[in-house]
Amino acid sequence: MMDEFEGLCKLADAYGIETGYIDSQGVWQTASQEAMLAILKILGVPIQNAGQAGAFLKERILAQKRISLQPVEVIWLEKDEDFVEIPLRLESTIQDQAFAATLRLENGKQLEWEFKLNELRVSSTEEFEDVRFITHQVELPTKIPVGYHHLEVKTGSSCLKCLLVASPVLAHGDHVGDKDKTWGVFLPLYAAKSERNLGAGDFQDLEALLEWTVSKGGKVVGTLPMLAAFLDEPFEYSPYSPASRLFWNEFYLAIEKIHELERNQPAKGLIQSAEFQKESARLRDADLVDYRGVMALKRQVLQLLADGFAQNSSEARKDQFRSFIEGNPAVVDYARFRAAAEKFKTSWHTWPESFKIGNIDEKQLDSKAILYHQLVQWWCSEQMGALAKKAASLGANGLYLDLPLGVNADSYDVYRHRELFALGASGGAPPDGFFTLGQDWGFPPMLPEEMLKDGFSYLRSVLRHHMNSASSLRVDHVMGLHRLYWVPRGLGAKNGAYVRYPTEPLYAVFNLESVRHKTMVVGEDLGTVPEGVRPAMHRHGWHRLFVGQFEWNPHDGRVLNEAPEGAIASFNTHDLPTFAAFWTGKDIQDRLEMGLIGQETADLEKQNRFKLCDQVSRELKIQEFSSDNPLDNAREAYLGIIGELTQDNSQIALMNIEDLWGAVEPQNVPGTWREKPNWRHKAAFSVLEWDGVTGIGDVLEKLNQRNNR
Repeated sequence: MMDEFEGLCKLADAYGIETGYIDSQGVWQTASQEAMLAILKILGVPIQNAGQAGAFLKERILAQKRISLQPVEVIWLEKDEDFVEIPLRLESTIQDQAFAATLRLENGKQLEWEFKLNELRVSSTEEFEDVRFITHQVELPTKIPVGYHHLEVKTGSSCLKCLLVASPVLAHGDHVGDKDKTWGVFLPLYAAKSERNLGAGDFQDLEALLEWTVSKGGKVVGTLPMLAAFLDEPFEYSPYSPASRLFWNEFYLAIEKIHELERNQPAKGLIQSAEFQKESARLRDADLVDYRGVMALKRQVLQLLADGFAQNSSEARKDQFRSFIEGNPAVVDYARFRAAAEKFKTSWHTWPESFKIGNIDEKQLDSKAILYHQLVQWWCSEQMGALAKKAASLGANGLYLDLPLGVNADSYDVYRHRELFALGASGGAPPDGFFTLGQDWGFPPMLPEEMLKDGFSYLRSVLRHHMNSASSLRVDHVMGLHRLYWVPRGLGAKNGAYVRYPTEPLYAVFNLESVRHKTMVVGEDLGTVPEGVRPAMHRHGWHRLFVGQFEWNPHDGRVLNEAPEGAIASFNTHDLPTFAAFWTGKDIQDRLEMGLIGQETADLEKQNRFKLCDQVSRELKIQEFSSDNPLDNAREAYLGIIGELTQDNSQIALMNIEDLWGAVEPQNVPGTWREKPNWRHKAAFSVLEWDGVTGIGDVLEKLNQRNNR
């Protein structure tokens, strides 16, 4: 007879909760009883103690076996696929009934047929609690095209339903040819400086960055998420805690590019006023991005444009707006949500009951605010679409966008799709050598079984929103397609557990959307990566990251390891020190000053860092490294590393533009919140000034060497 903890572990496993994990030191860590009980409750199991696990386990197993038709089945489309079978599991007592099947293809074609069980192939039999289950294979009567299709199987009064995801095995851009290999630049859009923006980069600055990159021989521009954000009350500007993953952030709108400005005299007058010009200059001159200030200033203009839309816009523009709304009906609901947020100025969790449960009464809201939020999404869509067209006209790959793993707990997405989210937990990471207390990322994880029941409709909308504009999409924390560390509320990040996700259906949905939108998929596979993740990425044509700071191996005239085939190569990421900070050991000093490490550890890390820099300098045969003046040979070292990032295996070498002038402040310091000015650092130079930055020509020559081979 198994003990209580063993029974709890079996129950947890039956619900997709992993009972432990191998930590960053290679040591097995068992999940606590407290964590497993808490997550089981979040998943809907009314368990109070481990002693009840045995009974709940029997219920779970029997319930799972009685699912005759899974809510989602994946059909991987191979070239020689002739027919497809779908498993139908039934109790052995069901024998002679006639079954009626209906297959509704995405293209509108519908097929109907009937069958009896004795006509089907039996693939397995199993018994549980004296109940015998037989799995039959239902053969579909036609070849299945790429798409989302619906299968129904009826017998008597019961109707079983299944979504068939027929997906290419490989994502778009899986093959890497020499002509596909190129380079690009990375810069968070908020950090872009110019003489015309209002204190933070906007879509016009992004266009200028794209044009500059192409003019120098590159083809890709990477940036951080540009998704909707709360920039008043509530207030959260982190690009990885968006107010929605379904809509853009009007913070990035280029005012001059909005068609309606030309015919709106009040808006033009406001922009030309001395007070507006003074405030925009103050915001531009500030060292850090003032999100609240920039958005407040921009909102004044956008609101005037929205207020005057009916009067000033042509019938053609009004028709275009109506067409946008008809094609994107969720925009209306989103606009009401944002108008309600502006009315109550709090999280939706504290709204009046009728609003909180999802019933937004438009009559109680400001109609001008509702129209504003509809129009800014239209204008964002127009400007993002124009960027994609500009990239195509320039012969560029286009934008390398970033898909955040989660969404703000106060977001529209959680509000409208709350059944998909585990509201009693946060996504995070277990303790490691750097974060000894673990990490709590603050966003509610998605519920795996509810995602399946939803047919991934929310995820599909999220992917389409991004892939309509992206030539490449970086998937944040790609391990989340396999498992995600859940931190139950109140237990702390040390006391969480991993929860498994429906991996194959998730890859299928990503690949299907990737191929349809011609968007390459890149998985952020950094940190502790379970064994099956990278093989799955390779099997489905996803590209890996290759980050130089993690790949040091100075020997035989080289300084970095060989990159995986087709990797996106860079020296750092937005979460890592810049090249100059790394080379001087500033990141170590920062961790010491924040109390994350002690003096003894800092001294040892600096000693090891400078030893590494010396080895790298020797292998590159450049000026000797000196810990007293580490920047003396930094430019030569950077050029050597750039040369290795453009090695034959990598598909895209992505250059952090701030490394060109030796920036030392990172865009983000993981594990900090307001202790550091994360997501606020501006670039030191505008795009127009980049050509004058010392040494940039040498870097561009290195980057373009692969194009001249």
